Amino acid sequence: MPVDIDPVGLSIRLERPDDIAAIRELLASAFESPLEANLVDRLRQDGDLVLSLVAELDGKLAGYAGFSRLRIQGQAGRATGLAPVAVRKCFRRRGIAAALIRTGLARLAEAGEEIVFVLGNPDYYRKLGFDAALARHFDAPWSGPAFMARALDRPRDATDRPKVDYPPAFNVFG
Repeated sequence: MPVDIDPVGLSIRLERPDDIAAIRELLASAFESPLEANLVDRLRQDGDLVLSLVAELDGKLAGYAGFSRLRIQGQAGRATGLAPVAVRKCFRRRGIAAALIRTGLARLAEAGEEIVFVLGNPDYYRKLGFDAALARHFDAPWSGPAFMARALDRPRDATDRPKVDYPPAFNVFG
């Protein structure tokens, strides 16, 4: 899984209102189900979408990454969840997802976010600095090697295990 390719001509920017229909179509196509598209719509509607990035390549919407607000009970820290990430099938394996994620992580760090959680392929997300060991320090709806976290500022105290609350839109995923 290439994560270090930098596609020539790739542009990553914040979503605009005129992107919403194309993002929805991309997500429905990439996941072969409307669940992720509905998730993003609901996160946007509920005000839980912290960062919504699109990638354009060759003048076309090539990819999407969304980061939503998570709440860590008992702590004032700023946490986000990465989901979903999607790349149009004809543009896959060019490093677009990694570029979206890296751009998002950099923007979140600049904005003062402290930690990002993701549920995904451990081999892929480890290459982007995510770690299941860090995520185990939190009580979340998911666990196991696919649930990972990446600290954006400082390591967390390994003795606490605060509860992570995902936005209600994620409830459809059990």
